[in-house]
Amino acid sequence: MRKIIKLFFLSCVVFTLLSGCSNNQGVAESFPNKSIQLVVAYSPGAATDTQARIIAKYAKKYLGEEMVIVNKPGGGGQVGWNYFSSVKPDGYILSAYNLPHIITQPLVGDTAYEVETFDPIVNWGGDPTVFAVRSESNIQTLEDLIALAKREPGTLTIGNAGKFVGQHLAILLLENAASIDVEDVPFKGSSEAISSLLGGHTEILAGNLSDVYRLGDEVRPLAIASEERHPFAPDIPTFKELGYPDIIMSTDRGIAAREGTPEEIISKLESAFLKLLDDQDFLAEMEQAGADMLIMDRQQVTKEIDQRSKDYKQLLESIGVVD
Repeated sequence: MRKIIKLFFLSCVVFTLLSGCSNNQGVAESFPNKSIQLVVAYSPGAATDTQARIIAKYAKKYLGEEMVIVNKPGGGGQVGWNYFSSVKPDGYILSAYNLPHIITQPLVGDTAYEVETFDPIVNWGGDPTVFAVRSESNIQTLEDLIALAKREPGTLTIGNAGKFVGQHLAILLLENAASIDVEDVPFKGSSEAISSLLGGHTEILAGNLSDVYRLGDEVRPLAIASEERHPFAPDIPTFKELGYPDIIMSTDRGIAAREGTPEEIISKLESAFLKLLDDQDFLAEMEQAGADMLIMDRQQVTKEIDQRSKDYKQLLESIGVVD
């Protein structure tokens, strides 16, 4: 009798597993059969939003369904990503992610999401941090900025896209490296930080290269937080060549599914997005928008996030933000 009962339960387990696999496969085969939402945790017009909308423009060609951008700005991305942490993991609501933001913010604050909430599909771009001022500013160089900050500690205002996003980390790194104290001013996103700079409410912008590139003659870039000068803006000196080699920072962007999304659906999405990211018309439009491509597949970006999680924790410890 015991053997019969044991065999019965084993049969049930095997049947359940096989049914689950069959159901997942069936769902994946019909996916997608309606529009897909892409949550952008920043305001319309900001760099992430601008680039995500270009991706959405080409999405139907490769996904077979429309992609709809859903903006949920606030808290340097936290409002949108907190919302994303509660969505159904079925592949119909995806999120644009930003690095280091989704790694650093849970380390320093109370967020509904962890980095594990995001199951990465592809990475599409990298966007080095640039410090810039209005074109009419008396601050001509990074040296001018540092000298002013030393004369008037705690008064120089630097706007950024939110607490513990890449641009804010670059400010913290400069304060630490140059032994200065500035007033960092976080906004909901980069579009608000740019408006504040152009309106004369803040003196400096710590922003994305793509945004500074699009602003043209309205601003004067002071330094870029990349290893080498950037081909989009070869006249901008690096922090490294100006004597601050540790100030290397960018905002990298990609698309993630909610943790728990079936692997078959994620694989289908990855395949479609990788084809989209290789579309020559798409690439030309992204270049026109000042978007620097940094394409990584699912395996590559997963490895990158794992490594950066360790690196950023060490960085935050080194500058005294976390213990």
